Amino acid sequence: MNENKVTAEEVFECIEKALELQPKSINISSIKAELPEWDSFGHLGILAALDLKFNGKVASIDDMASADTVEKIISLLKANKLI
Repeated sequence: MNENKVTAEEVFECIEKALELQPKSINISSIKAELPEWDSFGHLGILAALDLKFNGKVASIDDMASADTVEKIISLLKANKLI
């Protein structure tokens, strides 16, 4: 098994960088509707950043495109055994 699994905190950092947010500015409860930076372009940035972080494995997760909360993103990554 992969011993170098990505942590939820690293996913938060990845999303923050994609949205150009300050570190520690999001958490598991953060939702798209509360973050002006998380628009359609921001979401594409998140998907691209996560796909890069997970070596191309995020692009094949169908529901990721409609994930509008950090919790949903984390759940999908866990369900696909990426974290």
